[in-house]
Amino acid sequence: MMMQVTISQEQIKDIAQELDGGMKCFYHISTSEVKSYPDELRDHGGFEEEFWEDIIKQVESSPDEFVAFQSLESFESFRVMETFINNIEEVKIQHQFLDTIQLKKPFQQFKYLLADYPALREQWFDFKNLHLVEYVQQQLKSYNSLHNPEKD
Repeated sequence: MMMQVTISQEQIKDIAQELDGGMKCFYHISTSEVKSYPDELRDHGGFEEEFWEDIIKQVESSPDEFVAFQSLESFESFRVMETFINNIEEVKIQHQFLDTIQLKKPFQQFKYLLADYPALREQWFDFKNLHLVEYVQQQLKSYNSLHNPEKD
């Protein structure tokens, strides 16, 4: 039987930030190190692979030594954004944001509109970070229940 993997709250936050920044993220079980490299499928077309080569080789050659963390899919990120908007108390502003995310490039439109509302912008970052931390914790929980089935 394997041991439960526990990750410090600080490292969970780091993993959430890395994923949000478009990185692939891995937790090395025996050393407790967080390893990451650019996710070429997200935002990092043409990244300098040789710069990340050692980490990539280490992860790919012994995947069972790592817990792999996935980024949110676009539709999941959109849902987080929608949930945030639905919690905006000022109805007029809420409708402005709801209209904005119906346009082409909703994430970009959302970001532009947020720039006009500094307080909401801060709330958004807090909201998103909290959601991402929960998402990482959920993945860790899934990993542990998959690798330690009798401990539920």
